[in-house]
Amino acid sequence: MLKSALDTLDLSSKAKRRKAAALVSSLLERLRSAEEAYMERIPESLQASDAYDNADNAIALLEEAIDLVSSVYD
Repeated sequence: MLKSALDTLDLSSKAKRRKAAALVSSLLERLRSAEEAYMERIPESLQASDAYDNADNAIALLEEAIDLVSSVYD
């Protein structure tokens, strides 16, 4: 459903591409927030686990992606 909606986006003008980039950035921010919430729910005894490290890495990568997408049309 989301893929088909994204496939139909009109990206014919710079303004439309700028809006699409803002939408992508917003979605990435929601993903980051969800990952942060997941990481915060990991018990202290498991904070040295692969799951915690993977969540931390995902957050860092999502932050980098947000910064990159946000800077495309600055």
